[in-house]
Amino acid sequence: MHPGYTAVPDGPGPFPGVVVVHDAYGMTAEVRRVCDYLAERGYLVHAPSMYQRGRCLRQAFRSFIADQGPAYERLEAERAALADRPDCTSRVGIIGFCMGGRFALVAAGRGGFDAAAVNYGLLPKGRQEPAALDQMLSAPCPVVASFGARDKVVDVGEVDKLRAGLDRAGVSSDLKVYPEATHSFLAQYTGPLGMLMRVQGMTHDPEASADAWERTLAFFGEHLGGPDRPA
Repeated sequence: MHPGYTAVPDGPGPFPGVVVVHDAYGMTAEVRRVCDYLAERGYLVHAPSMYQRGRCLRQAFRSFIADQGPAYERLEAERAALADRPDCTSRVGIIGFCMGGRFALVAAGRGGFDAAAVNYGLLPKGRQEPAALDQMLSAPCPVVASFGARDKVVDVGEVDKLRAGLDRAGVSSDLKVYPEATHSFLAQYTGPLGMLMRVQGMTHDPEASADAWERTLAFFGEHLGGPDRPA
C-alpha cells in the first residue's frame, strides 16, 4: 500500500477492507480518527495520502475534474493491496468525504469496489443527464450517500438524479439529505481548521452525523459482510 494511514482491528481476522479518501485538507487528524473509528468496528482500513510521493494538489484536482487519471489508478491499487492482505476477506469498500466523496462516487461506478459511501461528494460536471450518468455508472457497486440540505458546495438537487441513475443500474442504494446539515457535517475538525470550517459556514452536526454513520455501517455490514460492532 502507498503512504498514508492504516488501522487494523483487534483480533485474528480476516476483516473486510475499506479505503478512506480524504477531503481537500489532506491527511489530517480527522482522517485518522475516521480510520480508527472504522477499525474499531471490524474493518481493515487504509487512507492513502493523495498528495504524497510526487502527487501534488494540482494533480489530484486534475483527476478530480476529469474523473480519470492517476488518482483513480491509485485508488484501484489501494483496493487490490487491501484485498490481497491475508487479514482481509478480499471484499473492499470505499468511503470518501467532500473531494474524496467525488472520488468514491466515480470509483464506485467502475466495478472494482464492493460498496461505496459517498459523503457530500459533488456529482461530476456533465454527468447529470441520464445517458452521461449511466455511462459513469457502467459497473456500479452498491452506494450509500449522505448530504446536507444547507450545503453551499454541493447542489443537493442532483441527489435525485443520482438515485435515479443507481436505480437504472439495478444496484442497492441508500441516499439521504439531512435538512439542517451543512457541507462537511460529519467532520469534527478542531483548532485552526475547525475555525476555518465555521467561517465558511460548515459545522459538525452530531445528530445527522450519528444517523449517517449508523446507515453507513449497516450498509457496509450488508454488502461487505463485516461485523456490526457496537460503539
